[in-house]
Amino acid sequence: LVCPSMPAQPQQEPEVTAADQADINTFSRLNLLFHELEDELKSLKDEMENIKEASNEVMMIMDEDELVKFGVGEVYADVNQTDAQTMLDRVLEGKESEATQVEGRLDEVRDRMKELKARLAAKFGKSINLEEDPDS
Repeated sequence: LVCPSMPAQPQQEPEVTAADQADINTFSRLNLLFHELEDELKSLKDEMENIKEASNEVMMIMDEDELVKFGVGEVYADVNQTDAQTMLDRVLEGKESEATQVEGRLDEVRDRMKELKARLAAKFGKSINLEEDPDS
């Protein structure tokens, strides 16, 4: 019951401890890492798509004896169709493995961010504004 003659008590902000500040800093670093990993995953997926397209092009070559230019770094080597397909498959497998590792790391970072956000939100409520929700 609030009496009109009595002023409302101002809500006190919780004190930010060194541990809280460490959590906020950790969240910030994780948020940055999260975005870097998202960019890396997007890049890997683009590379995998390009490799799949190259593989399809190699398969469409009518003459099986025709040599294919295969890029290794800045050098192109002439290889037969079967060898080119084998090399593309190996490269694709490597990229898929990398993507799986990055996805796993993204999940770990996302979970840790959720944990920190929940802990900080429980203490500070709406008075703390963490950049964003990692699920967005």
